[in-house]
Amino acid sequence: MSGAFRGCNLCGAGDPSLLFLKNGFSMVQCRHCDLVYVGEEPAAIDFAALYDEAYYTGGSEQVFANYIGEEQSRRAWARRKLWGIRLRHAHGRLLDVGCAAGFFLIEAQRHYEVQGVEFSEFSSSFAREKMGLNVFTGTLQQAALPANHFDIITLWDVIEHVPDPLALLGEAARLLKPGGELLLTTGDIASRHARERGNEWPLFEPPWHLYYFSRQTMRAMAERAGLHYAGCTSRGVWSSHPLLRNRIAIIATNLLGLGDIMQIRFRK
Repeated sequence: MSGAFRGCNLCGAGDPSLLFLKNGFSMVQCRHCDLVYVGEEPAAIDFAALYDEAYYTGGSEQVFANYIGEEQSRRAWARRKLWGIRLRHAHGRLLDVGCAAGFFLIEAQRHYEVQGVEFSEFSSSFAREKMGLNVFTGTLQQAALPANHFDIITLWDVIEHVPDPLALLGEAARLLKPGGELLLTTGDIASRHARERGNEWPLFEPPWHLYYFSRQTMRAMAERAGLHYAGCTSRGVWSSHPLLRNRIAIIATNLLGLGDIMQIRFRK
């Protein structure tokens, strides 16, 4: 049965094992490097339809409740992220890949020279027309930006969405200056919460999410793309148990690095 599935984006092996079906898609795992991904070819997916206006305004039940309506909370989140980044990079050029409506960039431009890349026609237009930002519509490769140009590249909850994450990371490595930093967030399939929930883990959402990384597979992919591991923290949920889902427990989970969302830093 594995012969019907595409090969592994990390190691190139072509014989993944089927884990389970979700939303009509096959969740498979590479027998060689353990990467988990959607087994069907992404070329058959209509990505333009997936990331239309409904995706950002609450018209699709399985994704954002109302991304555009959450501007203030998302900008507050951006300020918290930037506090940590500024400890290492006080100034320079910053590129946000998958920048959506530009809420992170609008805060980042207080400190950096910023650009964005966004696949969605709706949200990239919003970023340009409503937020006044320099945002390219399309993929990072299509943007054809200059090499060795950026001090910081961010991919907030993006890597799991793209058909070819290895190629994306390779292009990001090309664009970074020597010593530059790439930061990304994505779900941690090896986390306690993910293992506890199994195929009901909320981040198992194909066709939006095509890849499911552990810290080990994420690090291996970035290193294969020419980047060097610089550290990892986490946030999110540690357990589904009601006693471990209150505010204090979640704060403790984040401090202890036990959440199911990882933030990893890489350097060129």
